Amino acid sequence: MGDDTIMQSKKKLCQLVLAGLAMVGTCGAATLVEAADAGMHVDQVGYLTGRDKTAMVTDSKETDFSLVDAKSNKVVYTGKLSEAKADAMSEETLRKADFTNFNTPGTYKLKVGNRESYEFAIGDNVYAVPNVQTWRSFTLSRCSTSIDDKDVTGLKVKMGHPQDTQAQVYFTDKLNKKGDKVDVSGGWYDAGDYGKYTTTGAIAAAELLLAYEAHPDHFTKGQLLFPAGVTSDKNLPDALSEVKYEFDFLKKMMRKDGSTFHKVSGAQWPGFDKSPDSDTQDRFLYSTCTASTAMYGASLAIGARVYKGLDASYAKSLQKDADKVWNYLSKTKESIYRVDEGQESGSGPYNDTNDIQERLWMAAEMFRTTGDKKYEDYLKANKAELLKAPGFFTWDNTLALAQFAYAIASKADAGFQSEVKKVYLDYADMIAGKIQKDGFGCALSKEEYTWASTKNALTQGDMLLMAYQLQPKAEYEEGALAQIHYMLGRNSLDKSFLTGMGSNPPEHPHNRIHESTGAYVPGLLVGGPNHIKGGDPDQTKYLEENKVPVAKSYIDVLSSWSTNEYAIDYTGTAAYALAWFAKPVNVTAKDLKLTRNFPSITK
Repeated sequence: MGDDTIMQSKKKLCQLVLAGLAMVGTCGAATLVEAADAGMHVDQVGYLTGRDKTAMVTDSKETDFSLVDAKSNKVVYTGKLSEAKADAMSEETLRKADFTNFNTPGTYKLKVGNRESYEFAIGDNVYAVPNVQTWRSFTLSRCSTSIDDKDVTGLKVKMGHPQDTQAQVYFTDKLNKKGDKVDVSGGWYDAGDYGKYTTTGAIAAAELLLAYEAHPDHFTKGQLLFPAGVTSDKNLPDALSEVKYEFDFLKKMMRKDGSTFHKVSGAQWPGFDKSPDSDTQDRFLYSTCTASTAMYGASLAIGARVYKGLDASYAKSLQKDADKVWNYLSKTKESIYRVDEGQESGSGPYNDTNDIQERLWMAAEMFRTTGDKKYEDYLKANKAELLKAPGFFTWDNTLALAQFAYAIASKADAGFQSEVKKVYLDYADMIAGKIQKDGFGCALSKEEYTWASTKNALTQGDMLLMAYQLQPKAEYEEGALAQIHYMLGRNSLDKSFLTGMGSNPPEHPHNRIHESTGAYVPGLLVGGPNHIKGGDPDQTKYLEENKVPVAKSYIDVLSSWSTNEYAIDYTGTAAYALAWFAKPVNVTAKDLKLTRNFPSITK
């Protein structure tokens, strides 16, 4: 979350992406190369063998394309470009280069006339490194732990926010008095600031658990190369050990009646010079919110079934807490979002005042986990809400997750389940249709290019992968893969929106850890194009002073938090997609280490 008061104390930052600098490497590891020619739109990490392999090129009247070996410059494949077609979102006229039939592993460039693209790989496991980097970014976002990532990013933090062991309650109610001190240490920082939120913590944990549940064979011990100082559960795959770290924090946010505190943060936005271990301001517990409480309950229910076969006693403790949350929500009928003056002065609101979708999600996950008909009865009692056409799931509307959970539940009423499944799959088919019509194969419609648009695209891709689990249609998997291509540079900006990955990733993400320590963390998904004015001062000025196509409404500057900030729930969507397509391999620290620098501006 950003704040314009910070901007007033910072010198004006460059509005343009640094020209001529880019990076590329095997499986996404970075190295310095020349920039590609304009209008050559490829997935800068690469393409999987046996899958669709298309690139888009801005029309220059050329009709032929070739692939060349990146090292020898030898032509290895030639083909015809498609007919030129206008793309409304980018305002480009595009032709497609389809090289699906070429499956020889290697590193290549696309050539059209005298233009050539960034390098990209073709192989069986091209997303292995981006996958590990993305999951590993959660580890490097840990609060209340020492981190010495000397072998990969160089990030060194002595102890992020030790004062979280003595966070002060900001309000008085029947359970707490203002000034009460509560230990809420641990967990993940939410985004470019140091707030920790039950809302995004719960949905991010859920995304990671659902990714594991879809392909448990894609996760191993030792996979994330935990840095020195980071504790882990050696009995679990690294991914589940990481989620457990977040659950341990969220448990501390749960109150004795089963409700939760909404967030913990400082009272003021920290400056970009403040690292996690030098931001010494007091930390406060703000608000209660039934929507975020229900989201926590849903994530607990998923955890109870995911951990069951690996750590039965831990899974039982998660189920016990989930029961406690459900009991609280059963007694608390109204949707609550508490507001106290000043609670948003140093953190984002995540204000959700309508919690029905989150209650449905928790009920559906509880039913999927336990098979207890009382949860199905709740879903049936709210049938009209559950059968609404979903949108893509977000922190303030989890209806789609509720529908998926019930649609895949093993003990569901066949008739009711069929109704829910149809609504979900109808939406999946709509997403697939949008992807087919878009010039870049992107799932976003015009109104979805707003705050967190890249997350919006990846979420829709994830929903297609969930739909594939209900009905294995090839177009669902390919549609999801198209969103990965979009994320990794096959877009009108030729920009990878995943830090450190591909040839042209974000140079200046809105990230206090990077700015204060100089350590650039790969695998963070930034927001991407946002064409709605008012997102932040720099984005607004950029849109007001220029005629910017919808799909190009992005600026790679530190101060544009509405286009260039990441968040754990954004990155969770990328983690789900990448984990689906990446096979576990013994990735080394050398594979992960970037070979070019991303210097901070304010350090």
